[in-house]
Amino acid sequence: MVDTWKLLYAMVWIAFLQFVVIIIPRFTVGLVDLHALLGFIILGLAHYNCMQVRRSGAPNRLMRIAKATGLLATAQIVLGIVLFANLRLGMTVPFSQAITIVHLIIALAIITQASSLATAYDMWKEREFVTK
Repeated sequence: MVDTWKLLYAMVWIAFLQFVVIIIPRFTVGLVDLHALLGFIILGLAHYNCMQVRRSGAPNRLMRIAKATGLLATAQIVLGIVLFANLRLGMTVPFSQAITIVHLIIALAIITQASSLATAYDMWKEREFVTK
């Protein structure tokens, strides 16, 4: 079984990889598919990590961050499916540029939350904090 802290950090790096994939100058259909696949991996990791953090007895704040990250990942997939339909399936989606901006904002929130959670959980697990 993989340690929770490793999966938390994996989610951060996969989210980072998603940014890298999306900004490649010669953006292709294959990259859209890879981006979508990575999105589903992040969704799974976000919910699995949330479950693992809850089971660990970590402080409530970490549980709230894990839950928020899972909710953001779920919203992200919904928006991603809409954008995927627009890009890959040729469906005309109204307000696609606005949806893209919201998708980007949520992606930034996910990587921020995931980074915060990974670091805080790791520090909690290793008892690398000072209490008053």
